[in-house]
Amino acid sequence: MDLNLKFEDQANSLFKARFNCAQSTFGAFAEHLGLDLKAAIKIATPFGGGMGRNGHLCGAVSGAIMALGLAEGVSEYDKEKETACYDLVRQFINRFSAQHGSLTCPGLLGVDIGDPEALQQARDQDLFHTLCPHFVNDATRIAAELLGLEP
Repeated sequence: MDLNLKFEDQANSLFKARFNCAQSTFGAFAEHLGLDLKAAIKIATPFGGGMGRNGHLCGAVSGAIMALGLAEGVSEYDKEKETACYDLVRQFINRFSAQHGSLTCPGLLGVDIGDPEALQQARDQDLFHTLCPHFVNDATRIAAELLGLEP
C-alpha cells in the first residue's frame, strides 16, 4: 500500500479491490501503524456485512475502531491510556452516527442484510456499491482525524 496516499484513498482502493468495509477501513491504516496489510485484511474479514453478514455494527465502523485500538490501545494494564482509547472510540461513534444517523447496516442501508431476502434486495439495489463506499470513506476520514493523521 502506498503510504503517500490519503487514508481514505487507500480505503477506497481496497474496497474497489472487493475487500469488505471492515477490511478496507482497517487495512488503510495497517502498514502506517506497523501491521502487515495481509494480516490486517485477515483480522478484519469477519467484521464485514455487520459481523459475518449479520447486519449488526457496520464493518466500516468496526474497521475504524480496530484502527483506533491499533494506534492507541494498550497491551498491558494502563487505566489512563485505556480510558483515552475509549474516549477516542466515543468521539468516533458520535461523529459517525451524527453524520449518518446509525452505526448498523440496517440503519445505514435501509434493509436488514441479515435476512437473505433483504440481502438480495440490497444487492438488487446495488447498495453495497452506491452507499457503502461513503461509509468506508467517512469512517476512515474520521478515524484519521481523531488520530491526528490528516487535517
